[in-house]
Amino acid sequence: MADVMKRDRTWSNIPPAGSKERDKWPSHVFLDPTNRKYPYKKYVNGEWKISCAGLLAAYRRANMQGNASIASKARNLAVRYGCPWAKKE
Repeated sequence: MADVMKRDRTWSNIPPAGSKERDKWPSHVFLDPTNRKYPYKKYVNGEWKISCAGLLAAYRRANMQGNASIASKARNLAVRYGCPWAKKE
């Protein structure tokens, strides 16, 4: 199973969409890899790890923007990896 940061509470310092720094990130970091939107992984100690805070941020943002498929994908991943916020709702 993938490395998951369950106790991760912050989701900050993420470069904005369309920035050159974000274009350098691998596509597996995003829930929408073709458009490079909704990142949910953090680079920690030389490897990309799934972040529960990142999944929550992607879930909320997708709901605000009316993107039900991305919201569903974020929630399903959160449930699969045991993120605490996914169990409460």
